[in-house]
Amino acid sequence: MDRRALAREPAVKPQPDAPETAVAEGSGPLSPGSGRRVAAAGIGPGSAGGVDVAEVAGDAEPGMILTLPLTDPDVLAELLRHRAGPERDRFAAAALRIGVIALRSAAGNLDADAVREAGNKLLADMRETLAARAAELTGEMTRTLTQYFDPSSGLVSQKIDRLVRDGGDLERVLRSHVGDESTMARTLAVHVGRDSALFKMLSPAEADGLRAQVEGALAAALREQSAEVLRQFSLDHGDSALSRLVRELRAHHGDLSRDLKGQVEAVVREFSLDKPGSVMSRLSGLLTTTQEQIGKNLSLDDEKSALARLRRELMSKVEEIARHNVAFHSDVRATLSALDARKDEAARSTRHGLTFEEALGSLLAAEAQRLGDIHQPTGLTTGAIKQCKVGDHVVTMGPESSAPGAAIVFEAKEDRSCDLRAALAESEKARKNRQAQVGVFVFSACAVPPDLQPLARYGDDIVVAWDAEDERTDLFVRCAYSMARCLTSRVVGAAAQNAEALHEIDHATRAIERQVQFLDEVHKLAGTVMGNGEKIVARVERMRKELAREVERLDHQVRALGNQAVGA
Repeated sequence: MDRRALAREPAVKPQPDAPETAVAEGSGPLSPGSGRRVAAAGIGPGSAGGVDVAEVAGDAEPGMILTLPLTDPDVLAELLRHRAGPERDRFAAAALRIGVIALRSAAGNLDADAVREAGNKLLADMRETLAARAAELTGEMTRTLTQYFDPSSGLVSQKIDRLVRDGGDLERVLRSHVGDESTMARTLAVHVGRDSALFKMLSPAEADGLRAQVEGALAAALREQSAEVLRQFSLDHGDSALSRLVRELRAHHGDLSRDLKGQVEAVVREFSLDKPGSVMSRLSGLLTTTQEQIGKNLSLDDEKSALARLRRELMSKVEEIARHNVAFHSDVRATLSALDARKDEAARSTRHGLTFEEALGSLLAAEAQRLGDIHQPTGLTTGAIKQCKVGDHVVTMGPESSAPGAAIVFEAKEDRSCDLRAALAESEKARKNRQAQVGVFVFSACAVPPDLQPLARYGDDIVVAWDAEDERTDLFVRCAYSMARCLTSRVVGAAAQNAEALHEIDHATRAIERQVQFLDEVHKLAGTVMGNGEKIVARVERMRKELAREVERLDHQVRALGNQAVGA
């Protein structure tokens, strides 16, 4: 049995109520000649949803036969579109291969540029932050220590100097309390002096002796105490209190300076690159390692680097896009060349004029259907004059009109050599050739003679300018059509009893001519719309009202003529 027959033979017999399944053939490397058939773990043959895997034995090429129950509607619909047999097997194997390739390609690549930029930015930010913090800490500590312990301007030195210098605060305080003019001397003089109560209480004979003794004892005691106090606050004696205080202050100041210096040196050592174990050295080593790894991944010299792989992917995509662009540009150039060729051919041939005539015919057909008239293109047929095809379109007025059966001929011209005189002559010839009561000559906007109004009437002929590419000029043709119907009614039903109605028709026709002239003025003003916007809006509004009023009058008069004609 060959591989195709084995692929079509289901490994599990479908149950009557089992869902519709499809069998897909997969491919993959196997050891030929093994001839084994293995069922998926936990799913045996015959169970719903089972998967059978069979290796191809014998001399067949290495491969694998998979019998898969498939219930997904989209997969089943796509498989069932192919005929059973080799065609469906090939389609299933191709779909399985595309899915496997897509799953392999799902993993993303490291954006090496973003990693390098983030690492450089992190390193720069850390360097700036550490340098700024170290400078700030050193400056603050220097300013603080200088403020307090600077020998020339420090607060501690100044305070000690003011305290112990000659005439200083300490000397002034001591002199104020123990000097000749001190508070103590004055107090003693008050209490034990010559005028004191104690002196008066003593005997006058012994007053001098007692006072002298007391004064001598007090003077000696005061001199001794003053000398001792001065000695304790003198820097000349090493064992004085002030000398000991100064020595202790200097000792503590030296310890503080040494401690601060040690701490600063420890901080400097931690941020020094000369010490291998410092924080900065470890950080620098880590950044160097990271930079080397990033540089390795961002190097094009290594074919296995991320940048090299990215470059290969980008180059393949760029080449593919370039191929698509070349093909697209070739198609566009070919299409544009074909369009230009057709356009030039149409402009050089009579087909260009026929295109203008067909566009006019489409507009006249729609307008005739709206008014109940009959439109007939006649540009390719001869008329009453032998071998004469003048008169491109003929509109026959309908039975509900004021002149049933009356004809209006339209002649379209896109020739710059044709002037107004030639146009009127050709319109008269068209009326005779098509046996029409009124003729309408339609100039193309690109061939209209200079100074010609967009819509004008000359007896039984009407001349109108129309641009087939500009829908705004369709109003000119519709107005010319309406004027032609009114003139046809006047020509067919000219009688004395209709004189007043025909006068109204003529008046409305002239009013329409004036409004069309105003439309041409609006078209010119549109070129300077920024400066004449309000004029355009006002003029268009007046024209709209005037045209609606005149068309209503025309319809009323035409209906009146039609009713009179029916009554007669």
